[in-house]
Amino acid sequence: MPLNLNPECELVPESDLRAALRLYSVAGDDFEAGVRRRIQAAEVERARDPLAGAPQLLRVAAASLPLPILTGGKVSGSVLPLANASWLSKFVAFLALPAISLFLLVGAALFGAAGIRRIQAGNVPADIDQQAVQEAARHWWRRHKWAALLFFAATIGLPLVGATSLMLLIYLISLGAMLYLLAGFARQGLANRTVIGQSLIAGMAFLGQTSAVCTVGVQDIHFVDQMLLPAVFFSGVMLLLPVVARKDRSDSPLAPGRRWRVAATVLVTVPMLAWFTSSIWRPTTPARIKQHVEAFDRAPFSSASWRDWELVADGAIESGLRPDLSRPRKLLQSELSGEPLLVMPYILGSAIRTGLIGPEELNWLPEIDQQRQSLLGGLPQLPITSLIQYDWAIRVLELRHELSSEQKDFLEQRLLATLNALAGDEYALLEDVLRITQLLDVIGRPIDRDQYRQKIHRWLRELHRTSGNGFLFSGGFAYSESGTATLEMTAYAVELMQIYGIPAGLDLNWVRSYLRPQMLRFGDDKYIAAVTLDRLNRLLGVTFPTWLDYVYYERSLIMAVLLVGLCLYATLSCPAELGRIPQRTT
Repeated sequence: MPLNLNPECELVPESDLRAALRLYSVAGDDFEAGVRRRIQAAEVERARDPLAGAPQLLRVAAASLPLPILTGGKVSGSVLPLANASWLSKFVAFLALPAISLFLLVGAALFGAAGIRRIQAGNVPADIDQQAVQEAARHWWRRHKWAALLFFAATIGLPLVGATSLMLLIYLISLGAMLYLLAGFARQGLANRTVIGQSLIAGMAFLGQTSAVCTVGVQDIHFVDQMLLPAVFFSGVMLLLPVVARKDRSDSPLAPGRRWRVAATVLVTVPMLAWFTSSIWRPTTPARIKQHVEAFDRAPFSSASWRDWELVADGAIESGLRPDLSRPRKLLQSELSGEPLLVMPYILGSAIRTGLIGPEELNWLPEIDQQRQSLLGGLPQLPITSLIQYDWAIRVLELRHELSSEQKDFLEQRLLATLNALAGDEYALLEDVLRITQLLDVIGRPIDRDQYRQKIHRWLRELHRTSGNGFLFSGGFAYSESGTATLEMTAYAVELMQIYGIPAGLDLNWVRSYLRPQMLRFGDDKYIAAVTLDRLNRLLGVTFPTWLDYVYYERSLIMAVLLVGLCLYATLSCPAELGRIPQRTT
């Protein structure tokens, strides 16, 4: 729309306007001097109070955050009186206190004032007063001593009582609050990437050492070895080391001395981390199980070695791996000529049960006239004592077809009498029950499972351990009511569940947790656990954990990963160089 001007209005000439406003104009020199005076006043105010003009939250947090340590004694902090602070500011500052205690203070104590001097030498105009830094640290400890000691006690005590996830949740929330505060201090030029990185490295190293001790014998269900917790924390340390090893300027290369120290640390730590996590990236596969069974050519612990090998070999044969048993068979021939008679029955039992001795190899065996007389003499109601020592003899008699129908009936009665005489506090109860059940099948007199199922289910529930003893893992089955869980009894228990079914009320996730791949499980044990877990997962009516179960039971590991991620983000989000902080003026 065209602008309609009133023809009666007279326009003021520009020269008249300039002349009228000249009275209010400022000379260039005077304007520059005024700006300089304002800048100097702001610098003086910032020197007197580095947090002048900062948000209320940062001024409240300065009461808890050890600013003198982070700034090399150049900033003593500016604290807003708590009476004038909002409840939200107080709450966020309180949430950050656990992470400040563990990460910043531990890092400052380890790296020391000399490290801070080295970090800030190129960023601050004057030398750092190391005495002032040390005095600031002592002042912080005097002010927050009891709170810090409480957090350190909780860091060590909670994992010891099985509350590792609660401890990590506390630090996860606290570190999130501290990260929010660090971002605000970074915008004020009061946070340095190297200082924060060193502090977080110290905190993660402390958590790694604590979790390495407290996850041994953890009393909770887990499907992943909790020794991954220290591996996660130390992996975070390895990722941050190159950051904190740099010189003061972010674009400068690593100093030669530091480069070698970092390289040496990585070369030592990375293989250790690989060893810690070997149960994850190198699982016990069927191919390795088969190879282990076939490689059995020596028994350093005599019958114990044969028993452990039998548990693995039996599982491999049952799962259809068809291992080559030529080496174990050759070892057996040499064992029969050199072993004392006392341990021979145990070795022969393992050999016969795994098929190393068939009808064509019976000429290897010693005479069993004494064993025959002990088994077939006496009354049928008389239990068989030391059943495990007679297991091989019953099997040999059957292989030689030397048992008549009447003798089999007699043995059936003795075996059932032995089963009925067993009690809950019997030593190796589950193995005895399993052998009786198997031997009745061998002689063609299978047990009435429905008749004995309730009793055997009761024994399984009584011998199942959902709480460990000391550093022993929970979830397995024990030798007796007063015993602790063992891998062998757990293997026998799972075999019994194949025959008699899963007892009502028995949580199989506990058993899975006990059988999971573990770093502290060596030699035959890891193979026994693998074949037993495979057998457990093939039980009739078995249920499997859902993804929500995995999230719940592995919450500690998930929070550890998130905690390390926050540490990495907190370090990289800080400026590479400390902002220029003016010195105090008197």
